[in-house]
Amino acid sequence: MRLRRLCPSLLLLGAVAAGCTDLDVANPNQPSTGTFWQTGNDAIAGINATYNALQNNGTYGRWYVFVGDLRSDIGRVQSPWTDLSNFTKFTFVSTDFEVNSEVWRHTYEAIFRANQVIANVPGIQGNPALTGRVVGEAKFIRGLLYYNLVNFYGGGIPLVIEPSNPTDRPMPSTSAAVYAQIEKDLTDAIAALPATYAGGDVGRATSGAARALLGKAQLQQRKWAEASTTLAPLISSNQYDLVANYADNFTANNENNRESLFEVQFGDRTYLPNGLRGQNIAKMVGPCGPGFCDGRPTRWYFDQLNASKTTTGAADPRLNATLFYNAPGQIVYNRTFQDRYPAGSPNANEVFFKKYGDYYLPGTTEQDWDSGINFRVIRFADVLLSQAEALNEQGQTAAAAVLLNRVRARANLAATTATSQAAMRDAILLERALEFGLEGQRHFDLLRHNRFDASALARDPEFSTFAPGRQYLPIPQTEINLNSNIVQNPGY
Repeated sequence: MRLRRLCPSLLLLGAVAAGCTDLDVANPNQPSTGTFWQTGNDAIAGINATYNALQNNGTYGRWYVFVGDLRSDIGRVQSPWTDLSNFTKFTFVSTDFEVNSEVWRHTYEAIFRANQVIANVPGIQGNPALTGRVVGEAKFIRGLLYYNLVNFYGGGIPLVIEPSNPTDRPMPSTSAAVYAQIEKDLTDAIAALPATYAGGDVGRATSGAARALLGKAQLQQRKWAEASTTLAPLISSNQYDLVANYADNFTANNENNRESLFEVQFGDRTYLPNGLRGQNIAKMVGPCGPGFCDGRPTRWYFDQLNASKTTTGAADPRLNATLFYNAPGQIVYNRTFQDRYPAGSPNANEVFFKKYGDYYLPGTTEQDWDSGINFRVIRFADVLLSQAEALNEQGQTAAAAVLLNRVRARANLAATTATSQAAMRDAILLERALEFGLEGQRHFDLLRHNRFDASALARDPEFSTFAPGRQYLPIPQTEINLNSNIVQNPGY
């Protein structure tokens, strides 16, 4: 079962991005924030609306991987849509370009919804256990969204933690202030959320999800000791584990499994009448024909996966779960690779992203716009590799190797040969690239270790247009026009 509940229309007057959009017309027949928040059902409707906002294009429905992977050294864009190609080359004709604008706007819309829940649900009487949990869920989501914003746009973003008004013009914040709020929200969420759910509530944020995200936020700040302390209970609890088959993490058949700490719940097109949608990622970056192939792996990334061999000399199973490429036996949406892309054709030797596609469904020859595959936001493999990194940065390299090898063993790879701290750092970062391709993680890894540099150019020619400061996205000019307190990021 998955969380599949619809929000009411209230709340979610939601087009308030960072408090800067004017809403002049009110429907007198709609509930208002003054009359809506009365019952436990209202609390559930409000938090479901907040989860619903995670499905939008700019949160996890489409563009997340364009920011997280295709603007990194594992991905590139080869698209006739010039602005989209420029986006991954760190170049903008207009900072209001659709991808950038939707990432900003949809993220703040989701924060707007979370803020309403956090402000209003505590006043609902009669079921403190339920209302406390719902507020914890909203704080987890708000922490997740600000974690994305501060890493995508830097510290000068508005930190809005109260319900917005049309006349609000919030000041820019600092990275330290944003991370402090993230840590507070997630600490509160850990205390308020259950470890598990049952039935139709499976898919809601748990205390484990909040703890994992807190550890990741501490890791991103290079708070190695704090991150290690936060993450350790997740490993010792034995509640989570790696699933035996890596590819099972990326189909609709094995969702919310033991490896998963948090997923954005998507539904296929049969859910559209209920206001729910599927993810569009595979349609945008899937192989040419079934998808638009706008986003593609770099050759460097393919080479790294292709060079990774199991203890028997076979291909790393993550290669065939993540990428399509020209090799005997490759089936691309129920047709052979060679049949789709004959020798001498433009894509005969191309490599395409495979993960999150519906290629495994019988008879499927084209990727649907609305895939029902959930987006895995945090997996236990991430917890293990994050803890390995935290330990290694504290000089505990041997302990880090144990956790790294646990991830490698699932892929039937030999134990790492890294023994020095520097070698282990590189080994962990490479393992993360192999493990989390098209999961939006690579941008965070490069940012955390300051690897948006000349070495990236050797791996991805699109870095030739990178300039200092452009590891962060520009703030959309529309937002600056609405709120003169906001200052554009350097480099734009």
